[in-house]
Amino acid sequence: MKISYNWLKEYVNIKLAPDKLAQALTMAGLSVDSVKPYGQDHIFEIEITANRPDWLSVIGVAREVAALTGGKLKIPSNPKIKRGPSEFGIKVKVEERGLCQRYTARIIRNVKVGESPAWLKARIEALGLRSVNNIVDITNFCLFETGEPMHAFDLDKIEGPEIIVRKALQGEKITLIEGTEKVLDKSMLVIADCKKTLAIAGVMGALNTEVTYSTKNILLEAASFDQVSVRRTSRKLAISTESSYRFERRVDIENIVYSSDRALGLIMQTASGAPGAFIDIGAKDIKRKTIDLRIDRVNRLLGTDISAASIRKIVASLGMDIKASSKRSLKLEVPNFRSDLKSEVDVIEEIARLYGYDKIPVTLPGVVDQPIRMDRQMALRNRTRECLVALGADEIVTYSLLSRSAIISSGAAVDSLVSIANPLTIEQEAMRLSLVPGMLNTMLWNINRKIKDLKLFEIGNIYFKKEDKFGEKRHLAIAITGQNFTGWAGGSADVGLFELKGMVETLLSELGVEAVDFLAAKDGSFSQAECAQVLINGEPVGVMGRVSSDVLRRFDIKDKVYLFEADLDAVLKDAGAAKHFTELSKYPSVYRDISILAAKNTLHRDLISAMKAAGGPILKDVGLIDRYEGKQIPEGKQSLTYRLEYRDPSGTLVEKDVLHVHGRVLSELEAKFGAKLR
Repeated sequence: MKISYNWLKEYVNIKLAPDKLAQALTMAGLSVDSVKPYGQDHIFEIEITANRPDWLSVIGVAREVAALTGGKLKIPSNPKIKRGPSEFGIKVKVEERGLCQRYTARIIRNVKVGESPAWLKARIEALGLRSVNNIVDITNFCLFETGEPMHAFDLDKIEGPEIIVRKALQGEKITLIEGTEKVLDKSMLVIADCKKTLAIAGVMGALNTEVTYSTKNILLEAASFDQVSVRRTSRKLAISTESSYRFERRVDIENIVYSSDRALGLIMQTASGAPGAFIDIGAKDIKRKTIDLRIDRVNRLLGTDISAASIRKIVASLGMDIKASSKRSLKLEVPNFRSDLKSEVDVIEEIARLYGYDKIPVTLPGVVDQPIRMDRQMALRNRTRECLVALGADEIVTYSLLSRSAIISSGAAVDSLVSIANPLTIEQEAMRLSLVPGMLNTMLWNINRKIKDLKLFEIGNIYFKKEDKFGEKRHLAIAITGQNFTGWAGGSADVGLFELKGMVETLLSELGVEAVDFLAAKDGSFSQAECAQVLINGEPVGVMGRVSSDVLRRFDIKDKVYLFEADLDAVLKDAGAAKHFTELSKYPSVYRDISILAAKNTLHRDLISAMKAAGGPILKDVGLIDRYEGKQIPEGKQSLTYRLEYRDPSGTLVEKDVLHVHGRVLSELEAKFGAKLR
């Protein structure tokens, strides 16, 4: 937001130069991004936080300056204006009281619409607005001065006996002052007469009642519209105005009449006119919040020794009324424009701001023993991260909000999709159903920057809807692409499914997860030839494989990507948190290789399971070292070579013991699978 330095000086005595004032405001939390000369003036570009709508006005910033510098605040007073006839002439009907808490309207007759005086032009043009005419310029001037948006209608263009604050009709059209036509829906609040729509409430007025040089009588509107309603309407119609910006953050309902009176006084000053009737509908007396502030609590929390008198002075400068006080506490009444002050700690934060963060002494916190061990799930997630980093993977964090098209492109079924009713952008219109879209987008970003050898993982929540109930689960995704460095002698080779499988097996082993199986599976997101379901104790927990070419094409990725995604909470449920020491064997191992011919559809895990069962306690490990299909292999067969490790923990094995067990293994393979030695 832009603020004029000279304009501020009209409301508070400022002795600081513009750059010094900007520094003081920034140190107090009102961030001034820049100070630019503008003729004999300086314009402050200020970043306003969403919780401080009171700063969206010159008076609001002047109040802050007065509190910081000790200067006297001089808010313009309205002259006593004699109200016009009690008969309003036009009935005002507010149908949506929940979306319009307070609505005021006043008639001003016989105005002389013309060019604005030089001082008024200078004020609004300094803040980046163009001068239209004296009436419109005054409403803009008051918006910046008081923070209350107002709108002036040409009274003679309003048709029928009443103005209605209502929901728009589905498909209703309106041509705005700027000349664009918008199609409305029934979620939007509008101001209308009996025949047409006059304005989109809180956003912009219609062209059909615009104040022009031929206007003689005006109706001046000042109101309070619902924050969420204005924000939703503004986003749907892709319109952002100074008015909607303020309504979205909340306007002070107690400030409405003052602002309307202020505009009336300026209109009479610059455009003549006679004040007519005034109507005020809705909440008028707002009960103010009270907060009990303990003096010792202020100093204990801040680590300071601020006197009670200084605390009283600070809270009073912020516009809070002290309703009762003692040596130990104050009872404060919070003004309505400070909607962010809800509890004692909020007031303490304000005291810290104005006292000066730089005056608060630096102290080292005391060392407190941790009486509670880290939560088991958190400890296991940390171990998961450590293991994957040790395997050469980098952790990523992606957005939970995605575009619907990205989610569909990943192959996910959208029947359980959680959509956002009022997304900020098209890229944030739904909650992710999977970590796959974010992972693939990250890979694409890196690949486009010539980083093609990637090992990435992410731990994050996914979101879904089931039977009108919403849920979330914590998932783990691992993805690899590019080449895998195998050593100086072996060089590099393209990564494949078994590199990913090895990472998954290593991780599960590190977590102490047992009874892990990999079964061939079909999944729309993966290639049918390279896809497996991961099971723990017979229960599916995830899927892994080569991402299908269709999915990669939709993400504009030309390289092969291998990906694993699992329900991490289901995986960690079976994790063994404890580590157990196993003594190294004192006796050597004996290795024997077996080369067999087996049917192509014979599963590797079934062969391993049969060999371990037949080998008994002395068969410690079985590993596949070669697989071959070719001219010398019969049709429908595959050649498999396994290396078996035998070891007896009670003594050194002799040849006859190994031959006996080895023969039993061969017999089991032949009997169960029809396997033959090559």
